[in-house]
Formats: sequence, structure tokens, C-alpha cells
Amino acid sequence: MLRDAIEYFNKRGSNVYLASLEASKAFCRVNHFEFYLTVMKKFVPVAFVNIIMNWYSKLTVSITELG
Repeated sequence: MLRDAIEYFNKRGSNVYLASLEASKAFCRVNHFEFYLTVMKKFVPVAFVNIIMNWYSKLTVSITELG
């Protein structure tokens, strides 16, 4: 699906940018609520904390073989 999306936009002259964060080993062992409180105490902007909270509240896992 990712490859199809990249090809779709490339064929139409668009650039495609991808970012990935592999944080499963570190984040699965952390109490998420405590993490959010800690980063807010470090003066991380609330908007950024909200993005992280929203992101982690909707995580799903998908394993796909490419190739």
C-alpha cells in the first residue's frame, strides 16, 4: 500500500516525504500518563504533547511484506 501511494504521487509529479519513528522498545515500558506529565514539566509545548497523546492513543500494528 505504501509503495502504491508513493508511485501514485510520483507519477503526478509530487514529492513524497516519509518519516518513521521506531519507539516500541522504549515507549511500551513507559507509563504514558507519567510520560506526558514529565514532558509538560520540561516545558515541551502543549500542542506537541497533544499530538503525541493523540498519536499514541490511536496506534495500530500492521505487518506487511514488501517485495
